[in-house]
Amino acid sequence: MELQLTLTCSGAECAIPINYQYELSAWIYRVLREANAGYARFLHDAGYSFDGRTFKLFCFSNLDIPKYQVENDQLHILSSEVYLVIRFCVFSALEDFLSGLFYRQRFWLGDRRSRVYFQVEKVSARPLQLPDGPEPLQVRIRTRSPVLIARKRSNGRPEEYLSPDHPDFGVLLFENVLGKYQAFTQVDPLERWSASDFAFRLCPEREPRSKLITLKSGTQQQTRVRGWMLDFEIVAPRELVAVGMLAGWGRANSQGFGFGDILPSPKRPTSS
Repeated sequence: MELQLTLTCSGAECAIPINYQYELSAWIYRVLREANAGYARFLHDAGYSFDGRTFKLFCFSNLDIPKYQVENDQLHILSSEVYLVIRFCVFSALEDFLSGLFYRQRFWLGDRRSRVYFQVEKVSARPLQLPDGPEPLQVRIRTRSPVLIARKRSNGRPEEYLSPDHPDFGVLLFENVLGKYQAFTQVDPLERWSASDFAFRLCPEREPRSKLITLKSGTQQQTRVRGWMLDFEIVAPRELVAVGMLAGWGRANSQGFGFGDILPSPKRPTSS
């Protein structure tokens, strides 16, 4: 399911840090915790598990700010309204519970230097909309938050963040969504589908853009990770496309990475 939130901010000067994703994630967790401590604890401490990996199975977009100005490391909000989309990969029994949680919520977003008091003025809930088409489904996706793909390296070295043109980028992206599917359904996807049902292609019409994101800025736990804004095309079974759209593409989705929108299919030239 998808929740579309309309936010308003108050204050003489509405400015937040450029890297606000971790704090936004913390607010979402707080809303879930206050509404249902058991569900929030499950997401934070355990989540959906498969093969030693844990998935939270929700993602959220960057803030959609119609009018803004960037000054150094601050984002000045010049619009009266700001928009946010949150998606959850959940069973239908939880959809009504989640729909009512965020309306009229108030929260601070930012750090000690710049922060804004937001209020949720409107919440619209709707099911995920996937295009019609034969199986496997072929879709183009444009990211609205960076996709983070990383792999472990030997000798205890830090993880390697891959760029979209790396030959393993698409492989690891699919491995990730297959793991999420199995964690959510407890069904091995490779018993249902074969490798021929999956394909990844980077769309050359839009140049991928690298973004270095600082998490927990200004604290001892501060870390930096590199993700990518890009357009990509995938061929996959409809259920796997749905999991990727709802839970996010790549890693660290519950911290603000891997949110994407499906682009309209390119028009094919008509024959004369």
